[in-house]
Amino acid sequence: MIGLTKKEATVAREIIAKGLGKAAESLTFFMNEPITLKDFKGDELLENLQVALNKKSEEKNILLLTTKVIGELKGVCCLVFSEEEADHLRRASLPPEILNSPEVMSEMSDGIMLEVDNIISASVITEFSNMLKVKIYGGVPDLKRVNYSEMETIIQDDIDNELYLISFKTSFESSKVAFNPEFLWLFDKTFTDTIKKYTLEN
Repeated sequence: MIGLTKKEATVAREIIAKGLGKAAESLTFFMNEPITLKDFKGDELLENLQVALNKKSEEKNILLLTTKVIGELKGVCCLVFSEEEADHLRRASLPPEILNSPEVMSEMSDGIMLEVDNIISASVITEFSNMLKVKIYGGVPDLKRVNYSEMETIIQDDIDNELYLISFKTSFESSKVAFNPEFLWLFDKTFTDTIKKYTLEN
């Protein structure tokens, strides 16, 4: 992880894992079905955008959901879904009466994805806030439908603004659905410094 020692990176991974675990609990309530976090491996953290998003590179329709970190630390959380993954998630979370109504389904489809983004991003942000004892929270999530090239440009613009990039793979599963969004974490030097300080004190 950029700017961190092996021990500091381990601490950061542990915080992320706890946040994703809390996200699975919240998604269980949201979808009214047990959701578990599967196969989160800290050694798969990636620092290269092209490598991180390789599995999406052939996708024409990508949902890019972004949440800005607001407060004492600066950052951006990004969730990246293929349209197929998003469709599976919607169908698993919505009741039959909505799924059978194309008009209502169209109206609610983006709202479902924004709520999923809010749950996952907020859980990780809250865990960092609690563990690092800093006042941060997530802003209003934003959804864009893009192709790979457009997504790369959007994210690269944020990296150019002095934000570091870390990507990690996630996998959430239930009896109805499995979805594997890429989670991108962009953060500035104050974030790194705060993790260093926390590691020294604990």
